[in-house]
Parts: sequence; structure tokens; C-alpha cells
Amino acid sequence: MVRKKPPTKAKTLLRNDAYEVILMAIIVGDLEPGARVDEKQIMRDFRLGQAAVRDALFRLSLEGLVERHARIGTRIGDLGLRELQDVFEARILVEGYAAALAAHRASPDDLAAIRAAYDGYEAVVEARDIRALVAMDRAFHRALAAACKNTQIEQTAIRLHNNAARFWCFGLKRTSVEANKRQIREHLMVVDAIERKDFAEIDRLLRGVLGHFPDSRFLMFDPLRPGERPDVPAAAE
Repeated sequence: MVRKKPPTKAKTLLRNDAYEVILMAIIVGDLEPGARVDEKQIMRDFRLGQAAVRDALFRLSLEGLVERHARIGTRIGDLGLRELQDVFEARILVEGYAAALAAHRASPDDLAAIRAAYDGYEAVVEARDIRALVAMDRAFHRALAAACKNTQIEQTAIRLHNNAARFWCFGLKRTSVEANKRQIREHLMVVDAIERKDFAEIDRLLRGVLGHFPDSRFLMFDPLRPGERPDVPAAAE
């Protein structure tokens, strides 16, 4: 039996690039919720090969961002409050534990990488550069997940963040500049708490960070703490 050759490094990079490009398009709404996926159109729009696109769509379907139906086709997953609440509850458990592990395991370089994700954020917020803000937010949460030094937790945290990012981005344009800056400062306070190994503060801050969405329709709460609700975001300027 002839054994298949493993994919070359170049092919792996191309497939990862395709995944990241299509993921960003879903998060920022270029590929709208519920829309039918046209593989050939995606290939033309993003200058990607068919194999890379199909591989990316398969990976995204495993995350629930893309739905594949026999004899119907492929579509972008809908934005639903039930799905968001599910993701929020899971993120509290997974990312909260990841941050606690990071307090024990993260090196100074790990902490610096998490903080560096938001370098220059004030100018980006004032410019209303949504794509750059999304990229910064993803870099922050990916670096935080990596700092826990547990591959399974890291991968799960990233998958959950990919789902949550769509909701966060949906209302971002309607949020005030100061509200956006305040939320980023709260993200950076999480890193300070990790560095101090202040586990109570890590938990408190993360619940606020993970439960905040720029659209008031998407206010999340922990069912185990029904008396605690996130503050309503500031009105847009």
C-alpha cells in the first residue's frame, strides 16, 4: 500500500492562511450570518486555491462558524443569543482556568506578548479601524491562551473566542471611543492580575471582559451568579 506524503510546509501555510482569511471575513461580517457559501466566489475574492478553501471551511464547520448540509450546501452560521450564552458560559470556565494557569506558568515574555497585543490601541480606536481592533483582540486572547501552557485548553479557548468575536464585532461600530478604550484597559488589567497571581481579581475582571459586548442585546450573565449582570455599555458617540 502506497503511503500518502504528508503536506509540505508551504501547503500547510497556505491552508492556515486561507483559514485565517475566511475566519476574519466571518467575524467582521464580510461573509454574513446565514449567507450561502460560494466556494468559487471565495476563491476569487481572496485569491485562494480550492483545496485551501475547502480545508478552511471544514475546519470552520468543526467550530460551528460554518454549517454544511447534504444536498443543500454550505452556509455561514447564524448569530443567536442562545449560542452566545453557551459560548459565554464555556469561556468563563475555559479562559478563566487558562488565566489561572498562566498565573502559575507564564514567563515574563509570555506576559509581555499578551500586553503587546494592544500596543497602539488608542490610535486604532480613535481611527475606528474595526479590522485592526478585531486583530488586536484575537492576538490578546490567543496569547493569553498560549500562556497557560496546555495545548488542549489553548485550542478550546481559541475556538470559543472565534465564536464570541462575531457578536463583539457586530456592535463595535456603535460603541463610543471611550467605551472601547475602557474595555481594552480592563483587558490589560487582567494581565496585571495574572502577574500578581491575584486569582480573585482575575476571575472578577475576566467575567466583565468576557461578558461585555458592544450591543446591549448581547449582555451575558453567569447563571450560577444570577445577581451579577454586566454594566450596560456606554452609548455611541
